[in-house]
Amino acid sequence: MVWYPISSVKNMKYDYDVIVVGGGPAGLTAAIRARWVKRYKAIPCSTLLIENSYLGGLTSWRGCFFTGPSWKMEGKDVVHRLLKDVKNLKIEVHQGRVSRINAEEEVKEVFTSDGKVFRSLAVIIATGIKALVNERDYLGRGLEATSMGYEFIVSHLKKILSRRWEPRLVIVGSQKLENLIPLIRELNIAHSPLLFVMEGEGEGKEDILRGWVEKYWGDGRLQGLTVRTSKGLRKIRCEKVLLDFNSYELAPAWRMEIGTEKSDASFIKVSQDMETSVQGLFAAGDVTSGGYNSFSRAVSQGMTAGLSAYRYVYHKKFRTYPPLFAYRPTDFLISSDYEELPPLRGDLSPKSLVDEKKIEASLGKKWVGLSDSFNGKLSIREIAGKKNISSENLTRILKRLAEKKLITFHIEVPR
Repeated sequence: MVWYPISSVKNMKYDYDVIVVGGGPAGLTAAIRARWVKRYKAIPCSTLLIENSYLGGLTSWRGCFFTGPSWKMEGKDVVHRLLKDVKNLKIEVHQGRVSRINAEEEVKEVFTSDGKVFRSLAVIIATGIKALVNERDYLGRGLEATSMGYEFIVSHLKKILSRRWEPRLVIVGSQKLENLIPLIRELNIAHSPLLFVMEGEGEGKEDILRGWVEKYWGDGRLQGLTVRTSKGLRKIRCEKVLLDFNSYELAPAWRMEIGTEKSDASFIKVSQDMETSVQGLFAAGDVTSGGYNSFSRAVSQGMTAGLSAYRYVYHKKFRTYPPLFAYRPTDFLISSDYEELPPLRGDLSPKSLVDEKKIEASLGKKWVGLSDSFNGKLSIREIAGKKNISSENLTRILKRLAEKKLITFHIEVPR
């Protein structure tokens, strides 16, 4: 994967410490961990989660289980626990598809297809192996996905292709759909009209269409899908769609530009700390290279990416690395006056992570009116002057709020 700059960021302020792209198990875990590092004293990160489809990703689909030889857990139960944390921690969620990321600058820019631009110090890519749309709405209602194993795929294809599908049977996958096309043609004994949608850029041929699925549609049951091709949107009527997930596992189709270059169908290389080759850019889950695809891997990598992004941002803001006992022990001589929270410099800008009422309830009547200044734009020094309060008293208040994980601190990145 090669990363390219787009342009210099003019405004060196930013909206969030960490932006997570993708709301599956890896993305949810990364966002939660960056926002809430540990129960003891730790300054959290302001976090934005961007998801194009449903939060939970594939684990929110019916029939998704986490299993061992003697146990089974519903995917939706695990997702429910993660979503509970997202809600309780007030992690902001933007519904939309990320179309482009400028990752080269100190302040990252994340562009969405609905015209929004979000800025942050760190970005975590957790998009999974494909860009999900609304597949979940039609699972078992005309849309099926390859699963269970290769022998099962063959037997299931024989069953599907034993009847004729009108107006056509549509098979959707990545570039590696080419592995399944010859078998489908061979087994099509009922002579169903076939259309293969190979997600990605390029030109199609005959019954192979290149482009991106925008949505599936129908009245209760699947009646068709809309594909964006190089020539525009194309509505395709059908009663059956087979989604070849095996093809995406071989060659992901995540629809995004990094800098001025479109991503190719490859995995992102990361270190054991989920770092890419670009500072401040991390990745987690099925989109990363190596390993075995599983829920446990996604969650573990998401947690690691969240902690690594947290560590990176913390160093940017406080010019030292955070004490992450016991995730990552620090080798130093502990003094009797050691404090977990870092010194709060006057140039730091308090940023509320909850609504004003919760801040005011914690402040008490004496300091009512302070909360409207915690917007990440005014520095501690500026707030003290504006509110006519001593820096010592303000710092003491901010430390108390930080200990409760109600606020964080933003900085203005030097040009």
